[in-house]
Amino acid sequence: MTAPAAAARTPAPDGVTAALTAAVTAPSASPPRGHALAFDDTGWTFSGPGAVPVRDAATLEIRADRGADLFAMPGFHEASGVPLLGRTLAGDHTVRTRVAVRGGAFGDAGGILVHGADGWFKVCVERTRAGGWAVVTVVSRPLSDEAAGPALAGPRAELLVTREGGRHAVFCREDPDGPWHFVRTFLGPADADVRLALFAQAPFSDSCTAVFTGARWSPRALADRR
Repeated sequence: MTAPAAAARTPAPDGVTAALTAAVTAPSASPPRGHALAFDDTGWTFSGPGAVPVRDAATLEIRADRGADLFAMPGFHEASGVPLLGRTLAGDHTVRTRVAVRGGAFGDAGGILVHGADGWFKVCVERTRAGGWAVVTVVSRPLSDEAAGPALAGPRAELLVTREGGRHAVFCREDPDGPWHFVRTFLGPADADVRLALFAQAPFSDSCTAVFTGARWSPRALADRR
């Protein structure tokens, strides 16, 4: 794929508008390679129902059973029965991992969750109602919004979340050597520490499995989050 042309730089407005204003481009510089996040180190902890995830240093498999979801709306109960492997991250950072989803029903997904004192955010590779695949994001404080991002050729992508203070940005790419594509920015938790987790969900199917590989972490945000 060819990365979209970079937008011209203009002075950014202040406050919330600045945080939510973003051109649909790839970052001008490649994300830092960072450090490998081994899935079998002691910094990770598992929570949720079901079997403990299958994992070694390089690969993680999380299986979700029917009804597992991360979504909150009036008359809806929030996240129920979601299995996840999480860890605490301090300060600014950039995290990325590849995820492949084994699921065939609408809503089957796997991805990254960021949780703070005032709510949570998820980005995932998700089966769409039309039967395709897309990067989907949800911010919940406490009720959920939902946004469909780039369409995917299949049930796999590399996801990236970068954080500077309370400002977060999300990127994705399908080709491991291809360009990154902007998904969205949002105002996330401003806590000094946040909880980051990898999860699977199966809101309407019997089960769904998300397979994660190549997780990496850098202790700094991307300088260009557009």
